[in-house]
Amino acid sequence: MFGITHPRSRGYLTIASADPHDKPIIDPAYLSAAEDRSLFLEALDWARRLGGADAYAPWRGEELLPQPGDLTSQEARSAFIEHAAFTHHHPIGTCRMGTDPDAVVRPDLSAAGVPGLYIVDGSILPGLTTGPVNAAIVAVAERASDILSAR
Repeated sequence: MFGITHPRSRGYLTIASADPHDKPIIDPAYLSAAEDRSLFLEALDWARRLGGADAYAPWRGEELLPQPGDLTSQEARSAFIEHAAFTHHHPIGTCRMGTDPDAVVRPDLSAAGVPGLYIVDGSILPGLTTGPVNAAIVAVAERASDILSAR
C-alpha cells in the first residue's frame, strides 16, 4: 500500500435532492490535481523498490498488484494508479467551519441555518493531518462537550 499524505485533489459531497432518503452525491476526485498524480507515481515506484529489496525476501510473496502488464508505458502506469487510488485517511473537511457566509459550520459547532443541529466530527476540520485524525476529532468532541454542556 502506498499513497501521499497531503493530497491537493479535492472532491465534494452534496445532496442529491430535497428527499432525505436519496443518497448524497460523493466524488472524492482522487488524483484530479497533477501534483498528486506525479507524487502517486513516485510513491508507486518507491513501494515497488522497497517491496523488492533483498532485505524483505524472507517475508515477501508474489506481487499481486500491479500485474506485469500494468506498467509497460507511462499511459499504462497512469491507468493503473487511476484504478488503484483510494484513501487510507479519514475523509475530512466536507462541512467547513468558519464565519463567512459559505461556511457550513459556525465556530460554536452549530450547523448554519439549521437550529439545534451541531456537527461534531472530522468533517469540520480544515485540512488533513499527516497521521490519523483521531486526536483532532477527539479534541473537537471535547470542545463540543464543553459548548453543549454550557447551554
